[in-house]
Amino acid sequence: MPDEQLMTISKFAQAVGTTRRTLLFYDQQGVFKPAKTTANGYRYYSYDQIYRMNFILSLRSLGLSIEEIKNYLSDNDSQTLNKELGALKQKVQSQIANLQQVLEVLNQKEENNTQLRDVDFYTVKRCYLPAREFWCSDFEVDCSEREIAQAYSDFYQRLGAGVMVNKRLSGFLTALPQAQAGRYADSGFRIIKERDRTAATGVPMIAQPAGDYVITKAANTGEGIERGLAAIRQWATQHGLTLGDDLWQFNLGVDVTRLGLTENSILAYQSK
Repeated sequence: MPDEQLMTISKFAQAVGTTRRTLLFYDQQGVFKPAKTTANGYRYYSYDQIYRMNFILSLRSLGLSIEEIKNYLSDNDSQTLNKELGALKQKVQSQIANLQQVLEVLNQKEENNTQLRDVDFYTVKRCYLPAREFWCSDFEVDCSEREIAQAYSDFYQRLGAGVMVNKRLSGFLTALPQAQAGRYADSGFRIIKERDRTAATGVPMIAQPAGDYVITKAANTGEGIERGLAAIRQWATQHGLTLGDDLWQFNLGVDVTRLGLTENSILAYQSK
């Protein structure tokens, strides 16, 4: 009869939240042995082994291979073990950061951007936009398509892939005072992404002031953007408004296809 303090393989699997097949596999691979194996092949586990098994399952969930797990468990040299644990710590921290980004995506609400969604093509309106903070790239001038693509890639690598796909505002901040005609393609710009709660170390930030903005929806082609700028200029003149020095260009959606832009965008100027 087995010791009353021991559990069958099925009971132990249930206790640690895994399967009988997994325990058999770990036994065969020499990762985790039962406390007792009877002559007829029955495996029994002690309650003390729960802690060890939970640790092994945690390592496995982090993506470690069986050999890596065996190294962590068997290496008695403290210096070597500390080095390996340091690498594991970095891996865990990276996964935590990625999960925080995923959580940010899942928790987001879009109500703050309602003003920017309810806009028709080349129909201008004036609306109040709240203050926002954006991560931004370095100021770029006179870039080729290849250079813009590289700057875009570098920017989002610094932020992390999870930031790219969230629903917060993204786009460009272009130095184009008064929506000047024919100057958009040659104007200096920054790539921008609305800041969330994650910490992007070393990435500069820029603030969009709260206030009244003149906005329109435009196709993200050279012709489409110039048409949108012309509509904004005309509307501002008709209403006696002075436009700011910066064009805020917000992507609609996350499907970026060319020049860091989605198919359509919102063009916005702060007005006075």
